[in-house]
Amino acid sequence: MLKGFLKYAVARSYFLSRLNWRRHLKRELQASSGEPIIDYQMGKVGSSTIRVSLSALGLKQSFYHVHFLNPVRVAEIRRQRRRYFGTEKETLLKRPWTYEFLYEQIQKKDRRWKIITLVREPIARNISTFFENLEVTEKPDGGGYAIKSDYYAIDTDVMLDNVEPLIALFFDRLQHDRPLGYFDDEVKTVFDLDVYNGDFPRQKGYGIYQGDRADLLLIRLDNLNQCAESAFKEFLDIDGFSLIQTNVASEKVYAPLYSAFKRTIRLPESYIDRMYDSKYTRYFFSDEEIQGFRRKWMR
Repeated sequence: MLKGFLKYAVARSYFLSRLNWRRHLKRELQASSGEPIIDYQMGKVGSSTIRVSLSALGLKQSFYHVHFLNPVRVAEIRRQRRRYFGTEKETLLKRPWTYEFLYEQIQKKDRRWKIITLVREPIARNISTFFENLEVTEKPDGGGYAIKSDYYAIDTDVMLDNVEPLIALFFDRLQHDRPLGYFDDEVKTVFDLDVYNGDFPRQKGYGIYQGDRADLLLIRLDNLNQCAESAFKEFLDIDGFSLIQTNVASEKVYAPLYSAFKRTIRLPESYIDRMYDSKYTRYFFSDEEIQGFRRKWMR
């Protein structure tokens, strides 16, 4: 009787649900062996592929997949998602609850962490991120697509032969500079680990960085297929690591819309300069690679 009541109380209370989830995370962390692993990435840089590939190995360490740990950003996400409690999206609350729990554990400085993160050229990443946060439904009889997004406050219809309204929403609603400051705002703030302190081995495709609280593996997305096996051998001592591709845009319902969007969009030169003259892009990519990116978007 009491057990049933407690289960009902947890289901009906936001605060008890949050507390129950935090207890679950604490038990999981205490039961793990070795250094916990955090798949810590900005989103749409191959994070789902890494998560699925590592999860398939049945590692003994605790493993977490996060996009943000900066407490200011986490508090913002938690406030945004508070309204999901008691709805079909309630499970999305576990993400900010997990983020805040991990941040607290990291600040205790009583264990080392293994961080895995990827980097991608910012314009392609921004377009991919924009679509990832849309709920796209194909309308019957060639009626285009119904597009909704709580994140961007979008509720509209778009035709495949006229994606200009969606392009306007991309420029208006997306936080375009987020990837440019990600490693300062997140990794440096949370772990006091500066990936810009040194040179990134572009030819190798990945670098390993060591801080006081964590070791970090940083891979360029465009090198992932070629260097994943050697990178994970060096970083986690995993033999024969193989990638399981997932969350690929070309396999989603919005694939035709995504292709039309990329064909149609015309980026202002000032926008291209902002993205490609940034510290972020110039650190991870060569001048020749950046010129290739510019040619791609300055059609």
